[in-house]
Amino acid sequence: MKRTLVSGMGRGGLSVGASHALPVYWIGTKVFAVPLPAGTTGGRVEAVNRSGLMVGTLTTPDWTKTLAFSYRPGARSVTLLPDGHTASGVNDRGHIVGTRFDDEPGVTTGLEWAGGRIHRKLFKPDGYRLDWVTGINNAGQVIGSGFGPPVVPSDGPTTPGLLWPAGDDARPIVFQPLGDLHHAYRPLAMDDSGRVVGHYRTIPAYWEDQPTVWVAPYDRVSYAPRLPAALEGTFEAISPSTNVTVGHATGYLYRYPPPAEAPLVRAQYWRGDGPMLTLPGIAPNGSTTAHAVTDDDRVGGAAADAAGHPHPAIWTCARKQAYVPAV
Repeated sequence: MKRTLVSGMGRGGLSVGASHALPVYWIGTKVFAVPLPAGTTGGRVEAVNRSGLMVGTLTTPDWTKTLAFSYRPGARSVTLLPDGHTASGVNDRGHIVGTRFDDEPGVTTGLEWAGGRIHRKLFKPDGYRLDWVTGINNAGQVIGSGFGPPVVPSDGPTTPGLLWPAGDDARPIVFQPLGDLHHAYRPLAMDDSGRVVGHYRTIPAYWEDQPTVWVAPYDRVSYAPRLPAALEGTFEAISPSTNVTVGHATGYLYRYPPPAEAPLVRAQYWRGDGPMLTLPGIAPNGSTTAHAVTDDDRVGGAAADAAGHPHPAIWTCARKQAYVPAV
């Protein structure tokens, strides 16, 4: 359901995302296309800030070449971000973060833009390669992930999360645990206090993802509970200041016969403590995913109908709708 979804929500009924792999935005329930530059084929709006500045990534006929862009509602064209191949986040000051994939294989550069120009290149720790830059908060902190030197020379590289404090010359903080190629940690979102959420993926346990949380000083990780009957779960977004975190859960082991409501993927909603909850779909067995959450308790994502076709979705007053599923 990554081709059609709500990936971010702003003010005044503005939401952003993708529809059938094309970048779009909605005002209320009315959809508008983001104008595509010549030579591009589609893409997705990844995020939007309080003033309506959208950012995202455009695709081209060459699947290895993408373009980072920004856009405002109603503008005649997008703004291509200098040297950018992806744009993943924007804060309320208008600072945008993303990545550039250099010509040298395996070399990725993290970038922060402001005012349509490169504001800073994100330093890498010595001996590290950058994987992804995934977000920025209103304090100017940036998160991502990378590959680091092995702890034991005979082992493969480590796979920790990274956090860059605000400031042009800021050096990144390396998260613990360091992980490795079989136990990878992926921070995906951060609130304004610096609380970071994402997931832990373990290959020996059949790729089972577990939703994870880091807090300063990022020297340990904690694991959120999985949704009942789910083997895997991720966190995709956290609200700026209410500690509500959302994502989705997969890999179900339903009892036989399965319950009347038994989707393959469920949006999950967590208040920061207590059990993991899910959100209702538009069909009993229709899958749901969650990719964005706001301080006023709206959750954005996607929901499949009875035929399995995905639709962009927003849950309002999500806390009142969230529940522990019967398994």
